[in-house]
Amino acid sequence: MFNQRFSILAALLCFAAALAVACADDETSPTGPTDPTGPTGPTGPAGPGEEELITTIAITLTPVGGGTPVSARFQDLDGEGGNPPDVDDLTVSKNTTYDGRVQVLDESVSPAADITEEVKEEAENHQFFYEPDGGISDAVVTYTDHESDYGDNFGVDHPVGVTFRIAILQPAPAGKLRVTLSHFDERPKDGQTPSDETDIDVTFDVIVE
Repeated sequence: MFNQRFSILAALLCFAAALAVACADDETSPTGPTDPTGPTGPTGPAGPGEEELITTIAITLTPVGGGTPVSARFQDLDGEGGNPPDVDDLTVSKNTTYDGRVQVLDESVSPAADITEEVKEEAENHQFFYEPDGGISDAVVTYTDHESDYGDNFGVDHPVGVTFRIAILQPAPAGKLRVTLSHFDERPKDGQTPSDETDIDVTFDVIVE
């Protein structure tokens, strides 16, 4: 009798543990694979129990002090492994400083969903990173926003990167600008180090005129 009761109790405990694990798994969202040499497939900010699709990322640069804005867009409506994405070149002027803004969208639906707003809502769990390379490797990028710009902030007020400033310091024929959106679930955000979880990773070719 003791062995039978013990077996029943053990089975109930195992069932409860399995149920708890299943529930925990339901609250996590996978992120897409990351290719450090170029764009990843469309993924998105993963909040509890959901994953948003990102098909498009757009960069707009406006010269500080006035001037004509320039922009570039990455768009991959059918996702990784389908048709090649459409990626614009980003054309900038030498010895110019720009105020930048980034927008991420899901254009697989109509009207398009502005995922940027969700990044702002979860600012403590997201950060854009900008990496100039090649002919513009000496460009200086600074953040112009922080978590507290988008809601209540608890703890250190880290940057988010929806807005930024980039200074093109000297003439260069061409370069690249890598833009990644990090998602912080498994590790704390420190404002300087990208996460292992990447929502999107895109590299724009930059032409300097």
